[in-house]
Amino acid sequence: MIRLKLFYFLIVLFAFSVKADEKIRTSVSYISASVVYLNAGREAGFVVGDTVDIQKNQRTIATIIITAVSKKSSAAQILTGEGAISVGDMGISKKNFIAPIPAAAISIDTLKESTKTIVKSIPKSVALENNENIITGRVSLQYSGMFAEDSRFNLSQPAPLLRLNVRNLYGTGLEFSMYTRSYYDLTNSYQRYGGSSRFKTRIYEFQLQHDLPEDQFGYGVGRMTSRYVGGMGVFDGAHFFAREGDFTAGIMFGANVLQQSVDVNSDNTKEALFVSYTSGKDFSQHYDGTLAYIRQHVKGNLDREFLYLQNYAALSSQLSIYESSEFDLNDINNGVKSSALKLSNTFFSVNYYPVPWLSTSVGYDGTRSVYLFETMKSFSDTLFDKNFMQGFRANATVRLPYFISISSGFVIRTKKGDARDAVTMDGSARMSDILGSEIGAGVRYAKIYGVYSDGDNITFDIDRTFFYSLTTSLRYDYFSYRILTLRQDYATHTATASVNYRISRTFYSSLSADDVMDKTMNSIRIFAEIGMRF
Repeated sequence: MIRLKLFYFLIVLFAFSVKADEKIRTSVSYISASVVYLNAGREAGFVVGDTVDIQKNQRTIATIIITAVSKKSSAAQILTGEGAISVGDMGISKKNFIAPIPAAAISIDTLKESTKTIVKSIPKSVALENNENIITGRVSLQYSGMFAEDSRFNLSQPAPLLRLNVRNLYGTGLEFSMYTRSYYDLTNSYQRYGGSSRFKTRIYEFQLQHDLPEDQFGYGVGRMTSRYVGGMGVFDGAHFFAREGDFTAGIMFGANVLQQSVDVNSDNTKEALFVSYTSGKDFSQHYDGTLAYIRQHVKGNLDREFLYLQNYAALSSQLSIYESSEFDLNDINNGVKSSALKLSNTFFSVNYYPVPWLSTSVGYDGTRSVYLFETMKSFSDTLFDKNFMQGFRANATVRLPYFISISSGFVIRTKKGDARDAVTMDGSARMSDILGSEIGAGVRYAKIYGVYSDGDNITFDIDRTFFYSLTTSLRYDYFSYRILTLRQDYATHTATASVNYRISRTFYSSLSADDVMDKTMNSIRIFAEIGMRF
């Protein structure tokens, strides 16, 4: 009995005297379009501004920064990433902390309960056997609807959805991932994206891969996006690669996947050779770079040939740089193809966190028109807008006490020809967990000088969490603008109400409704989902 008591005491003493090298561990609970939610919050020691590594198969695939904290959960945005984040992925914080040893004497009953808590907090993936499947994902029923005054824009789609990720498949080290959605369109415009059937199935991801850091060889097959060559986009095919030290070299090939319908275009194929170099295992000192040679064909004829360059460097825990560029190897002059090295697209971003309460980012996006030889199409590939040639951007966020954050941003985009430059300036303020009430509120204002219009946009939002299970939010957006050529003023009001209810540890539900009020066309948008995470 004395030994048992001593055992309990030593375990809890160890737990409460953990030093900075013992990181906070959590897991991803939910993922929206731009936010990653974690199963840990203020009680675990998180505060706004903390950064967290997201790991899959013991490999860091992304780094996120926490932007809002409640008692038992956190919301974060992605800073950097080379892979898709899934529900259930492990999160390990970079937060340095020391948990104090309780000053008061601890009873044996308290020690037992603390020991149970410690055991429960161990991530399940740590305790799994080597031959056990690690299954995560979600299955749900969704409904998307839009009801407008002009029925041509109506949308009414019930849909089942499945996201599945199986790691260490039958102990082989393989990973299988699948993301698919089927829907039945009840409206008369069901042919808007092609096809003669109201029932459609979209497969966004369906791949089997073997990519363990300790293995010399790896591969992936199916519908996929390569983490080594993001410039390839989504394709149906395969990639094979080999590692030697910090270098990885490989080949990938497949058919193009259409953006809207997600159908495969077997006449449009692409292949690439790539080499990647990675150095530094620590978050604060890390480099990852890839150089690829890519060719695109239409019915066997060369359509485009270019080099793709991608670099990410973490110079310190405060400074990181990301860059991607495309260099076309050919050009068309007077209808004749000739060899010419030309920078066609580049994206550059610098993120700097000089102090815990300040984060900054600056970037540049520039592009030139790309002429496809076989299809004779010209497109301007830019992350801002297909009409803009280049853009500079900067933003900063200041985190104040009492969960207050203030942000500002600036974007300037220049266009060739007689059109004027486009400038957007915005500022926002937000306070989370106001006076410990679990209520958060924010306001944002943007002044927009567009190429063809000027406008003002202001947004108010408020949210409230109840008992860690129910989250409600209200949002109002007002956008007024003037079309310069017509000299007419317009205004759009959008009121949004959202409810997210965590039914149990496994089941969840959500409902969101928008009322869009515009003198050109009013509409109501609805999204509902009920599902199960596993």
